[in-house]
Amino acid sequence: MTYEEREALKQEFFSALHCALPGTVVSFNAEKQTAEIRPAVKAGSLTYPVLPDVPVFMPVPFAVNPGDACLVIFADKDTDAFLESGKPEEPPTPRKHDLSDGFALIGWKVGR
Repeated sequence: MTYEEREALKQEFFSALHCALPGTVVSFNAEKQTAEIRPAVKAGSLTYPVLPDVPVFMPVPFAVNPGDACLVIFADKDTDAFLESGKPEEPPTPRKHDLSDGFALIGWKVGR
């Protein structure tokens, strides 16, 4: 395999891997502590969809408003069973680093 082929394979692999993305809050559900998050980056011609029902980590309660900056971190495995029970569970699907398994960290100032 040539260097160029390896680099192309690496780019293809990493384009499907989601670890963390900056985003902004579209809406916040205080009761469920979840938010709709709009990823704040583009990947070439790809525009990421709004991420629904993202659990929000809030070490100190404060108001969350549309437009607030955040960082969405994507879990290594499917989080559905864990979020349902709160207990260690076998992931129900083989998905990894999927956009539907994000958690939002909110609470810093951007645009300094």
